[in-house]
Amino acid sequence: MVTALLLILFRKERFYMIYTQLSDDYKYDTLADAMYAREVEHFHYDFDRKNFEHLLANATDNEFAANVAERLNSTRKEMGNVLAIMDALKSQIEDQAAYDAAVVRVTAKREAKEAE
Repeated sequence: MVTALLLILFRKERFYMIYTQLSDDYKYDTLADAMYAREVEHFHYDFDRKNFEHLLANATDNEFAANVAERLNSTRKEMGNVLAIMDALKSQIEDQAAYDAAVVRVTAKREAKEAE
């Protein structure tokens, strides 16, 4: 009975690991970095979206307009994907204060690296 219970537990939790070498801040630093990268990614998609919408509104060539419309649709799809990923990342924040502190840390690291 105990063996069967352990086997069921192993199957259910097969992706579970106890982290022994990662600092307490590591999770939130990683989340902060990942969320920053998604913000940058979304910014660039949004930048492109605005350009494509302008081009499409002012296009005089049908072939060009079709190409821009296709790129606009693709960009909007990718923006949705980025938002979904961001929601998944946000769902991992269990301690808002720890996350906020991580944002301060990773921002300082990024700014120091950019200053080099």
